[in-house]
Amino acid sequence: MDFGGFFNEHYIKPIVMGEGYNPINTVTYAIIAVIAAFLIYKLFRKAGVEFNKEFMIRIIPYILLGSTVRVVTDSIATGGMQRYEGLFRPVYDIIIASHIYDYGFITTSPGIYFVIGIFAIITMYYSYKNGKHDFGPSLAMGLFILHLIILLPLFTNIVFGALILALAGSITAVYLVIKRKSTIPLHWLVVLAQALDGSATFITIDVFNKSIAAMKYSEQHVLANSIFDMFGGSMLPFLILKVLLAAVIVHILENEKDQNEKNYIALLIIIFGLAPGIRDMLRLVCGV
Repeated sequence: MDFGGFFNEHYIKPIVMGEGYNPINTVTYAIIAVIAAFLIYKLFRKAGVEFNKEFMIRIIPYILLGSTVRVVTDSIATGGMQRYEGLFRPVYDIIIASHIYDYGFITTSPGIYFVIGIFAIITMYYSYKNGKHDFGPSLAMGLFILHLIILLPLFTNIVFGALILALAGSITAVYLVIKRKSTIPLHWLVVLAQALDGSATFITIDVFNKSIAAMKYSEQHVLANSIFDMFGGSMLPFLILKVLLAAVIVHILENEKDQNEKNYIALLIIIFGLAPGIRDMLRLVCGV
């Protein structure tokens, strides 16, 4: 068996060619993610870190940072930044010439997750070890704001971004009416994160693609594409499934006795929804 060819076909080529995910690399990345999540949990628990509400909130800036960095790369890879003409042109010329955000393994999925993950682990671990709990999150938030400012001149499809936020927010509001209290802090954010991801996909594929003829987006994940094909070319079932699954996970976790473990798992579900959701929404808003 040609292992080199196999590795190139299923792992290297999808990244280089922007082909997205396939069943083999999806399973591989999922296994790596599970192992990494377990090791990170053990590392922080050994350091005496409590996975409480405050810790969960401090992780959010890293999620925002990773998603915005990814969209800056998208804006260059699709030529959106190059096509821009305006006051920000000199800044964009410097960014493009630096090649820092060029399309590659460390600036796209899954590489960007490793980069931001390592950055988060190092800065958060340092923050907690030295009693400066907000050092890492503040640094991540500052970098997020910087990258958001870079993207602001490209904002064109703001209405569709508002639709995504309104839909995800409405779903979360309904959930909170049904379930006001939980033993999991930020339990509503678990649902909101998944609702945002599902809403971004639904609005992009079902609404934007059918109303704007100049540009079409496609889903790159294997499971989402399967659901899309199964239900006649609509991402509404995908949105519904993600929200229901998030609500069920919250319910199941409430029976877990170890508060740190269930908070950590809830945090992972938040990350896996919020990161792609914000990235997809920002990319749509920027039109790249």
